[in-house]
Amino acid sequence: MTISIWRYSHLALAVSSFVFIILASLTGIILAFQPISEQIKPYKTVHLNTVTVAETLGAFHDKYPEILEITVDENDFVRASVITNDDENLEGYFNPKTAEYLGETLKPSPFFQWVTNFHRSLFLKGVGRFFVGLCSFLLFLIALTGTVLVVKRQRGIKRFFSRVVNESFNQYWHVVIGRLSLIPIIIITATGVYLSLEKFNLLPEKRSSHHINFDELSEEPRQEPSTFTIFKTTTLSEVKSLEFPFSEDIEDYFTLKLKSKELVINQFNGEILSEIQQPTATVFYNLSLTLHTGKGTIVWAIILAIASVNILFFMYSGFSMTFKRTKTKLKNKYNEATAEIVIL
Repeated sequence: MTISIWRYSHLALAVSSFVFIILASLTGIILAFQPISEQIKPYKTVHLNTVTVAETLGAFHDKYPEILEITVDENDFVRASVITNDDENLEGYFNPKTAEYLGETLKPSPFFQWVTNFHRSLFLKGVGRFFVGLCSFLLFLIALTGTVLVVKRQRGIKRFFSRVVNESFNQYWHVVIGRLSLIPIIIITATGVYLSLEKFNLLPEKRSSHHINFDELSEEPRQEPSTFTIFKTTTLSEVKSLEFPFSEDIEDYFTLKLKSKELVINQFNGEILSEIQQPTATVFYNLSLTLHTGKGTIVWAIILAIASVNILFFMYSGFSMTFKRTKTKLKNKYNEATAEIVIL
């Protein structure tokens, strides 16, 4: 009786959302190839954990008279905006050790943009985002109820990965692949729900701002930016962006955005004027976005693609098993009034 309740719950969730799940899975398979196509570009020249901000600044200052901003994207590509000796603005990817220009900034593919918009909202804007978020939540519940069914079928959590009795092709592979795909699917759905909640501003958010006492700012002792202690002890693997001072006015400063915090730095002596931690909601959002999209890692993007393909197989094999059960289910045509024998 208990297993029937879980089975019907599992089926009901699948029936109520199968169209959205199929559309999300199909587009998810396509989108998994976007980070792969970006990662194979020849713009990642060094391991960023071996290069400090100070080294990069030294290389850029030797080659360009003015630097506006340096950023590190999800693919660990170093992007910068500089002014050349010909007084022209140059933007794109650079080698962080030599400041060599590598190429223009990648422009989003119109095809991937179209698929992304469809994946997020089905072109229905806010209403579509709501249904996609709901679909993610239902798929999360489907994964949980499926896990319970496997545990009961295997007769305990300790036997979760024990050999599965092969009753039919659909039944066998539904369980085997389901066990292997469980963690990726839970991650996909949980992060999908989190991103949807963030888009609807349903998550608590605490914003902090810098507080700087400009009256106490000093230009002494003057140092070159490449000799600042904070830049010498910070590797590019920790950096999201470095914004340069607009002018040589004492009130202009460096803004160093790291993955965990943001610093305001005196442009003359390297003193840290203000420091704020990244809000927890922002940290979780960035982590969820990376786990949901696979940006920055080919291996995880491939896992996401395989998991999306498996979801389609689960829909097919699950409904096939249901239809087969329905056809082969024995029905008693006689009630207790017309039956010759009643078994109690």
